[in-house]
Amino acid sequence: DSGNIKAGLEHLTPAEQAKARLQLVLEAAAKADEALKAKERSEEEAKKRKEEEQATLVEQVKRVKEIEAIESDSFVPQAFRSSKEIKKAAEPPELRYEPVTVGTGTVEASAPEKEAAPANIPTAIKYQDDNSLAHPNLFIEKEEAEEKWFQRLMALRQERLMGSPVA
Repeated sequence: DSGNIKAGLEHLTPAEQAKARLQLVLEAAAKADEALKAKERSEEEAKKRKEEEQATLVEQVKRVKEIEAIESDSFVPQAFRSSKEIKKAAEPPELRYEPVTVGTGTVEASAPEKEAAPANIPTAIKYQDDNSLAHPNLFIEKEEAEEKWFQRLMALRQERLMGSPVA
């Protein structure tokens, strides 16, 4: 290869020969770099695949052991406990603040209220007896719906006139 390169560069000046050689060296280095990067990528992919296979093997073994435990005579059914509820209980309750309302010359601010006590949280789902697909609150009279919309529109216009942004 070096003989072919020298023969191809004989007609050039020494400076041009040096530039051409430098260009060839840079191209060869770029090709070598690409080859190394491709090799590294393939090694990383193989390593990831191997880790995934090991993880799935661990999961499969765990699943088989759990099934065997369920099928054994010593299995006792238990009530389901969500881990989400455990996380919520560990977190401190957030404080809720009501917005401050400004009237004509008076300012009212409500004190922050804590969330409802955990004893007041419903633990069971209550199903409606009727065979309706929609909630009964959605079935209101047309006049009542128009009145609610009119009140909402008036409130939005008043907010806009007072200069507060419309939510």
